[in-house]
Amino acid sequence: MKGKWRKVLIIMLVFSIMLLSACGGNSTDSGEEVSAEGNNVAAEGNSETAKAELGTRENPIPIGQKANIGSNWEITVLEIVPDAWSIIEAENMFNEPPQDGYQYVMANIQVSYVGEESGTPWVDLSIQYLGSDGNVYSQSAAVVPNAFIDIGEQFPGATAEGNISWAIPAAAVSGGRIMVEESFNFEDTRVFFEGVQ
Repeated sequence: MKGKWRKVLIIMLVFSIMLLSACGGNSTDSGEEVSAEGNNVAAEGNSETAKAELGTRENPIPIGQKANIGSNWEITVLEIVPDAWSIIEAENMFNEPPQDGYQYVMANIQVSYVGEESGTPWVDLSIQYLGSDGNVYSQSAAVVPNAFIDIGEQFPGATAEGNISWAIPAAAVSGGRIMVEESFNFEDTRVFFEGVQ
């Protein structure tokens, strides 16, 4: 019997030592994690002081400056009209005014096909307005002069321009962004342009 109890005690002692070693290992790991988190905070601080990359939400492309969208398109926002209802109303008698608290924003956009085959801008590109409220607004159904949707198929070297409008809450217009990306590309081709300032 003594031999049996001795084995049990030895096994329990070994198990206790292993358990204590494991606890000691965890405290060392915790120390390393705290240190790593400290390094991450320092790195984040440095990245925040550096200016965001051009074309991001934080550093949008200025009006009048070109930017590539994927490998096939070059886009320039030429002009923005913050409250375009008078233009839209004059264009088509069936256009409806924006709902209460909203306004039409209209942008004149130049598009150039720089790919190797051909493309149709209104099919290949998604152009939306990111309000200062953080919500994304799709193009309105209003008929606008020289509509972007009327631009046809383009081949290499072709350039055209057209207007796009969005109905946006008035409070979310200022400080917004125009967000452009390829419609059928699984890679991130999103580029932000200045909206109404």
